[in-house]
Amino acid sequence: MSTLQERMQELVRETGWTVGEISGKAGVSHSAVSQWLSGETQSLKIEPAVLLERYTGFSALWLAKGKGQKKVDAPGSHDDAEFAGRARQARFVPVVGTAKMGDDGYYEEISSVVGAGDGHIEIATEDPNAYGLRVRGQSMFPAIRDGWYVLVEPNGTPQTGEYVLLKLRDGRKMVKELLVRRTTSIEVLSVNTQERLTFDTAEIDAIHAVAAVVSSSKWRPD
Repeated sequence: MSTLQERMQELVRETGWTVGEISGKAGVSHSAVSQWLSGETQSLKIEPAVLLERYTGFSALWLAKGKGQKKVDAPGSHDDAEFAGRARQARFVPVVGTAKMGDDGYYEEISSVVGAGDGHIEIATEDPNAYGLRVRGQSMFPAIRDGWYVLVEPNGTPQTGEYVLLKLRDGRKMVKELLVRRTTSIEVLSVNTQERLTFDTAEIDAIHAVAAVVSSSKWRPD
């Protein structure tokens, strides 16, 4: 019998989906998907498995338990226009620079000027101000791999369990998983260390939604 990690990796190979896309379709957090892909957990509840069956054709029973046939008919599996429950139009999104991830989860944005000449990624988004960042470093592996890209939507509304790009007033920038958003503070989770951090709203300059994680094959030069 195959492991959950092997089954999820096969799903990724066939669909080409990113962690963010699987998360959106399955209705779970990015960290849960990362744990499936890394082998950190061998538990997959039937509810997200059923949702993945609907969109991919992989049997929910096979995904969750490794039993039965691998594939079933899935009418919605090729609905590329749907992403995380919203209809979006594919377009070229400029890559504004590189986010060099540090061991502490912070990064330095090499360039923040839209159209700075770092190419583009073709992806569906409704945000006219959306931009991409190339990620360097292994501090967010396997959720975000070295050389991959993140799609950032400044006008998006991040939900709990999703990644956010957090800019603090002291100049620090980081990509974290949003856990709790309160009136006076937010709580986030570091992807690689599972460390929980709390920041007062007075410390925060901006919170941008990370709408997708994109493999390096999606990048195109200008």
